Amino acid sequence: MKKWLIWCLTVLAMVCLIPGIVLKAAAETVPVYCSRCGIREEREVRRYEKYDSTYHKVCVDACQSCHNDGNVTLLQVHTGGTETPTCTTGKTCEKCGAKYGILGHDWGAWTPNYDGTNTHTRRCTRSNCDAKETAPCSGGYAACDSLGMCETCGGSYYGGHAWGKWSSAGNGTHIRSCMNYCSEVDTASCFGGTATCTAKAVCEACGGEYGEKDPNNHDLVQHAAKAPTCTEIGWDTYDRCIRCGYTTRKELPALNHDLVRHVAQAPTCTEKGWAYDTCSRCDYTTYAELPALNHDYQAVTVEPTCETDGYTIFTCSRCKDSYTADPTDQLGHQFGAWSPNGTGSQSADCLRQGCAHTGSTDCRKFTFRTAEGETLTFCPVCGQAENAAQLEMIEAATAWANSGSLFAEDVTARTNGEYLSVAFETAGNLTQPTGRVRLALPAGLLEGKKLVRIAPDGTQAELPFETERGKLIYTLDFANSALPVMLFRLVPQTTAL
Repeated sequence: MKKWLIWCLTVLAMVCLIPGIVLKAAAETVPVYCSRCGIREEREVRRYEKYDSTYHKVCVDACQSCHNDGNVTLLQVHTGGTETPTCTTGKTCEKCGAKYGILGHDWGAWTPNYDGTNTHTRRCTRSNCDAKETAPCSGGYAACDSLGMCETCGGSYYGGHAWGKWSSAGNGTHIRSCMNYCSEVDTASCFGGTATCTAKAVCEACGGEYGEKDPNNHDLVQHAAKAPTCTEIGWDTYDRCIRCGYTTRKELPALNHDLVRHVAQAPTCTEKGWAYDTCSRCDYTTYAELPALNHDYQAVTVEPTCETDGYTIFTCSRCKDSYTADPTDQLGHQFGAWSPNGTGSQSADCLRQGCAHTGSTDCRKFTFRTAEGETLTFCPVCGQAENAAQLEMIEAATAWANSGSLFAEDVTARTNGEYLSVAFETAGNLTQPTGRVRLALPAGLLEGKKLVRIAPDGTQAELPFETERGKLIYTLDFANSALPVMLFRLVPQTTAL
């Protein structure tokens, strides 16, 4: 706490010692007239500052009424001080600390100095002041060799020679002539200046060169040492003259490279290789990068099977890295004709080469009313029929959608010579067409017979057909059928008489 107080007092004392600035006493005010609002009021003095040897500035705040006249500065005459003014000192203003009231010298008359200097002198007349000043006599037509009367002090004096400028004589001397129309000439030896390694000395009087150059007076600049490197020379600390190029530098030869051999690395498919030397002292290198070889992929295609996807495997011939791409979906089984197993199920072998799979699924049987009191129950997929002969596959039957949609294009058409069924299946499961289906049968299949459709309720109707390139084309309408199968009777046609 004591240290802090001492510091504050020290700062305050230093501020008070700044010339021209004095801190105001507490709550000191002066009357001020505001030029904006016309109010005359007492304003608090903020500080005093020296203005000149007669006045100081009084700095106050802005108008307390309108606050629009900004900081106002007033001028007051210096006051106070206990000192006795002299020629060179005055009183100290009690407000701003400036010196004022300095008397200045009270000079007496000029009196000639008859000492051959052609000057006159005057002295201050105040007591206790011994100030004096001397000046050369002038005027009164004084010449080099005749007296004149000084216009200032009235004393007689010789004007003396009015020497012109010195000029070099070219032989280590210089000359000057009197300008007062006399023939007096002054000669002197050149002097001053310093000769260097590249130039003679320059005379301080005439500015001309004289004497000889000094081969040992160099303007040397010291240069730092530089160690030699593998490829560049070096040197010790040396001096060089900036004027003539003189130098004390001695050159140190280059070291040459200190090579270290690095084991070569052959590039691989994914990593670069190299073969090089490096210097143990510097960054010199013979490094030569060998780019990576990249993979040499060889493609082997694995074809899809009924139950596995196909793909292509790419294997690098160099590093055996491999990846697979170009996947293809598994083919699924291509079943042949379905045959009944005698247990309410059916089975079929896959026809694809190399596949020994045998599929098995339950039979889905349908019952149609074929005549009064008679029905036919059969499986349209495997052709097993109750109370009738087995329905055999018609291999040449084809079908396609005419309208709506057909989920499977594999038509299964079967006949036992008396009945013919038409359905669509995939992997032993029936699919339901939703519109019109066009059915093509070989013409020889129905030779001398016609197809009559049998509805599940026993209703029968002859089915019209078209002939096209040895095929019989029938249109089957599944749009209003709730069953995925249709049953037909092969009816012999009567011969017209």
